[in-house]
Amino acid sequence: MPEGFDKLAGSFGKAIETVPDLYDDALKPATQESGKTLALIPRAINAALVPLRQCIAEREYKIAETEKLLEKKLEHIDEDKIVTPEAYVAIPAIQAISYSMNSKELRNLYANLLAKAMNSDTKDFVHPSFVEIIKQMSPIDSLVLKEIAKARSLPLVDLTISEYDPNTLNPFYKIDSALHRYSYPNISYISFSNYKTILMSLDNLLRLRLIEEKFSIVNNIPQEIQKSSSYINHKKELQKLITGANWEYEESVHYVSLSILGKNFCDICI
Repeated sequence: MPEGFDKLAGSFGKAIETVPDLYDDALKPATQESGKTLALIPRAINAALVPLRQCIAEREYKIAETEKLLEKKLEHIDEDKIVTPEAYVAIPAIQAISYSMNSKELRNLYANLLAKAMNSDTKDFVHPSFVEIIKQMSPIDSLVLKEIAKARSLPLVDLTISEYDPNTLNPFYKIDSALHRYSYPNISYISFSNYKTILMSLDNLLRLRLIEEKFSIVNNIPQEIQKSSSYINHKKELQKLITGANWEYEESVHYVSLSILGKNFCDICI
């Protein structure tokens, strides 16, 4: 206990000895409770700081793990080409990777970005927006993007059933004449996750402008999609809803491919 605090406590004790017994009896319980409170304060502060200490320790561990990842990424690069990365890229990337160490996919995106930022041959192609893009991606988004990059053009199929009233059907505005319409859009052959998750990933990658849509006049369904469980099951579900001759079943094919931003992002991060 600090010396100043000892003196203060001693003076407080002497002062109590000088008061009448009546007040002495009244003050003792309060003094005891005050002492307990003073003893609890350091313990309360210590307990409150435990999570922060743990966070700091984990962060230091994750930074060390990041250094190991970078060693692997840069092991075949000449030492003369390894340079200090730009702070506006490296600092937010290191901060972000510390919260993504549990995801192999996101961790590798950040590590590849940092490695390219530390390579004099590639550092000028590392855009600071790439860090923010990765922050808005899920591990599944990363896998879907890799699949699109691998396929160059990923085929997608829209399955639709529509009910029309033949008396009011306008052939020039058929799409607006449907009484009912049910659809399963963007069915792919990707099988490492469920349909809804893949659909959400495609929407997010489009939102991030990493991919772009390309429409096709030919509606031949690729065999890999025809064999997929997603296509087979959703087609059966729609066909069960057809209840009369006024219903039409339609299939249309379109594609998604990397945008210019997406190509540059993949070159750096994937």
